[in-house]
Amino acid sequence: MPPSAPIDPCQSMRAQLAYTLRLMREAKGLSQDALAKELYTTRESVAAYESQRNFPHKEFCKKLDDFFETGELFQGLRHHAQREHLHEWFEAYVAHENESSEIRSVQPLYIPGLLQTEGYMRATASKGQLDEELILKRLARRDILTRAENQPHLFVVLDEAAILRRSRDGSVMYEQLQYLLEAADLPQIHVQAVRITEGWHAGLAGALVVLTKPDQNRVGYIEAQFGGRLVQDPAEVTRLGLLFDEIRGHALSEEDTRALIQKTMETMRHDPLA
Repeated sequence: MPPSAPIDPCQSMRAQLAYTLRLMREAKGLSQDALAKELYTTRESVAAYESQRNFPHKEFCKKLDDFFETGELFQGLRHHAQREHLHEWFEAYVAHENESSEIRSVQPLYIPGLLQTEGYMRATASKGQLDEELILKRLARRDILTRAENQPHLFVVLDEAAILRRSRDGSVMYEQLQYLLEAADLPQIHVQAVRITEGWHAGLAGALVVLTKPDQNRVGYIEAQFGGRLVQDPAEVTRLGLLFDEIRGHALSEEDTRALIQKTMETMRHDPLA
């Protein structure tokens, strides 16, 4: 068997959890298969936890603490790992997104990534941080909406500010809004907007996403200034789902949202600086 890839425990709390698992296993002289038998699981599961492909359940971490006699070490690491913000959020998030059968997203300031044009991606990139490789990855990410099988249902709630905000080149936002209308024509894509005149609503606190897998397992995502946080605790994900429903309750219908976007485009056509 080839040697395991090294783990940098300083990379994240998730990496620290994987590192500690491997360290404790090897300290006992156990292979992944041997540990799996002790914990009544599979070698593939242990390997996935050590490689960070999967995130261990709370019950599994309790089994680790009982087996290694580590008090609540693994449970504590898991607790903090699921609440940390990841600088390398994109790869971790997209892996879950690709497996989703339903995506529910609230975006108060931006058009969500799955519905962005290339021009919009470039216009909204941070100054001096335009990454061509990342642009290609983000464009490829949109393919899940039109793939031949297992297209996810996408429910998007935008704040009107995301529709009104534009770059200095007005054509970029015009093209983006046209693309948004075309995407919303697809039967599995639903776009609604909350009018600015609605005043404050919970979505203004920040973007959120709830992903539902075919097996009904759900993963949440919350954006932050310097990274994002995957939410995998079932109770927290349920709260995010309820929050999405609450915000959506403030939104226009899909038909009225389309009319709002078309009116915004008409305004832009007559007065690009408006």
